[in-house]
Parts: sequence; structure tokens; C-alpha cells
Amino acid sequence: MNNYEKKKKRIIALAYMHRYGWIAILFGCITVFPKAVFIFFGVGFIVSAIWSFVGYKLRWKHIFCSYQNAYRLPMTPNNIRWGWVKKSDAYGIPIILFVIGVASLVMFFVIFFNTSC
Repeated sequence: MNNYEKKKKRIIALAYMHRYGWIAILFGCITVFPKAVFIFFGVGFIVSAIWSFVGYKLRWKHIFCSYQNAYRLPMTPNNIRWGWVKKSDAYGIPIILFVIGVASLVMFFVIFFNTSC
């Protein structure tokens, strides 16, 4: 396998990590620490939102491939067309994830401070 193929496989692996891997890690952490569900959800969703937004703005190839995977298209790390990605997806999904993350952190602090009294 040459360097080109290795780079291509690395980009596709990162795209799968962006799309599915962080969710698996999140649920793994929740399984180990079940009392910290809200904090793990909050941090996980916020990190994913930042990763998606920054990746779109900096034109990371694995983010483009992740969008291709979301649209059920084959991933093409060597043929990137950023104009093809919908702006509503590029900005909307990170905003939604960020709001869910902040809401989860607020829930964590509300529950934490209500049970401390």
C-alpha cells in the first residue's frame, strides 16, 4: 500500500470517527460512569459541534467525507467539492449539537445543586 492509499484510508477513518466514533466513546463513558450522564452528553455534544464547525470552516477533508457519508454517497477524499455541502447542514447541525450540549450541562448543574441541599 502506497502513501496515497494510506492517507486516503486515514481520512476515511477520521470521517467515520467524526460521524459515529464519538457517539460510541460517549456511550462507553456513560456505561462506565452512569451517574455523570448529563455531563458526558454535554461535553460530548459540545466537542462534536466545535469539531464539525471548525472542520467545515477550515475545509478538513474528513469533515467533507463525513457529510458524504451522511448523504449516503461514497467517500471521495481526493475529490472535494465544498460547494456541494448544504449551508444548513454545515451550520445547523453544529448549532443543534451545541444547544443540546449546553442544555445537558445545565441539567447536570440543576440536578447537582438540587440534590446537594
